[in-house]
Amino acid sequence: MLVAIDPAVAETKAGQDTVWMLANLLSRQFKLVTGITLDIPSQVALRPSVAAFGEAPTLKETIANCIRLVAGKHVSVHDHGSAVEPHPIEIFIGRPSGAPRAALRLVLFADGWRLFLGDAFAAADLPRSELTFGPYMGACFAAGEVFKHLRGMKPGKGQFIGEGHDLCLSLWTTRTAASWVELDPDPAIERLDFPPFYLAGAGAVAQAAALSIGGLPGVTGHATGVDHDPLDLSNDNRYALATLDDDREPKAPFLTAFLAGRGFTQYPHAGTWQDYVTRRNRPPNRSELDALEAHFRYRVILSCVDDNAARHAIQNLWPELIIGGSTHGLTAKAIAYDMAGDQLCLKCYNPVVERNELVKKRLEELRPMTPEARAQLFVELGVDPVKAEEHLRDPRCGQLSEQDLNRFAAGEPMMSVGFVSVAAGVLLAAQFLRFVHLGREGLVEDGPMLIANFYRPGLRWLRTSPEQGCDCATRRLTDWSSRWVA
Repeated sequence: MLVAIDPAVAETKAGQDTVWMLANLLSRQFKLVTGITLDIPSQVALRPSVAAFGEAPTLKETIANCIRLVAGKHVSVHDHGSAVEPHPIEIFIGRPSGAPRAALRLVLFADGWRLFLGDAFAAADLPRSELTFGPYMGACFAAGEVFKHLRGMKPGKGQFIGEGHDLCLSLWTTRTAASWVELDPDPAIERLDFPPFYLAGAGAVAQAAALSIGGLPGVTGHATGVDHDPLDLSNDNRYALATLDDDREPKAPFLTAFLAGRGFTQYPHAGTWQDYVTRRNRPPNRSELDALEAHFRYRVILSCVDDNAARHAIQNLWPELIIGGSTHGLTAKAIAYDMAGDQLCLKCYNPVVERNELVKKRLEELRPMTPEARAQLFVELGVDPVKAEEHLRDPRCGQLSEQDLNRFAAGEPMMSVGFVSVAAGVLLAAQFLRFVHLGREGLVEDGPMLIANFYRPGLRWLRTSPEQGCDCATRRLTDWSSRWVA
C-alpha cells in the first residue's frame, strides 16, 4: 500500500506524529499488509519527540526504519517512483494535489484534539498543535480502515469511511461535524506537568498511553510502572512501543525507560501489582509516595491489567482515582472509576473465577471437538498438544505445568489488533490529561466511559451504573471516603 504526506504537513510535529504512528500500526498488520511504499519528502528533518524508535536525521529514513524494526522481512519498504505493483490503498496525510494513485484513497489530517479521515480534505490549514491525541487517533482510524478493507467485513457488520461517509471529529468533545472548520475548537491547555501516577500493567494499552503522554510538549511527572511479564513476540502486533529487538525485555522497566527519556522520573517494578503493594523485595519509591503507600494510599492509577484478580486488587485499595483502558473486538474504551459519584468500580462486571473451575469448564467444551481441532487450539494457547490430550483423558496425570494450566484457563485467544490497543491507550492518556486540566468533576461530566468504535467509526460517551451486589455501593462511602474526603 501507499503512504504519502503533503510536504508542508511533513514539516509539522502533528504531521510527523501522524505518519510515524500510521507506519507503526500498518507494519504490525503484517499478515495483511505485505509492503509499504513511502511518498515522503526526502529532505524533511525529523522533529524532536516524534519517534520512539527508528530515529534518523530525516523523517523518511525514520519511517522506513520504523517499518523494518517492527515487521522485519514480513513487510517490504519501497520508495515512491520505484517499480512496484499497483497499490490497493493510499493513505494521504494532508491535502493531496493530484488524483488518487490507488483503487481506494483516504485523506487523513489531524491537529491537536481533532482529526479528519475521508475522501477529500477541503481546508487549507496546517497543523499548529504539538499534542499527540488527534494524530495518534487519526492513525488508528486509518489503520482500522485498512484492516477492514483487506480482511473483509460482513455486510451490515459496520461501515467504511470514504463511501459517502467522512469522519470529522473532536476527541475533546467527541462531537462530529460536516467540515473541519465546523469542528469544536480545542481547549487551551498550558499545564502539562502530570501528578505522580501508577501504570498497573505495562502491555499494549499502557505502551500506547505512554507514547501519547511522552509525545506531549514540555511534559513532566513521575511514573511508576508495574508488570511481572516480559515482552512476548507473539503479541508484537499490539506493542506499539516495541520492536523485534525487544523480545523478552521486562515490560515495566522497558515502559518507564521510555518515559524517562521524555522528561519523567521513573520507578519500574518487574513484579505483580499485589507484590508491589505488599512492598516485598523492592526498594522504596519516591519518599512522598512511599509515605502514602505505607498506609495503602494511592492517588492516581492507570489500570491496564487484563486479569480480573489484579483488577480487584487495585480497586480494593480504594485509590483516589482509577482510569482504565481496555479493548473488546474492534472497540476501545477508557473508563473513569470515580468513587465520589455513583459510577461503576473496577470490580463491577469483572468477576474473579477460580482457575480450576475454568479448567474444568474448558475440558467439557473440548471433549466433543475433533482431535485435529483440539490440537490446533492447544497450539494457539501455547500448550503442548500431547500433554494436553493426556490431561484431557486423565486430569489427575499431572502432565500440564502451572503455566500450561493458566494458559488453558484463559481460553481461546481473542482477536487482538494493534490499532485497537493503541486507541485504548490514546483515550486513557487523553482522559488523564482531561482530569489534570478539569479535575474529577470535569472528567466524568459527560459520562465515565469513552468508547472508540471501529466497526462504525466514531466516539461516544456512556453513563454506567455499579453492578448490583458489588460491595462498592457501601465501600465507596466507607473505605474510599475515609481515605480521600476531608
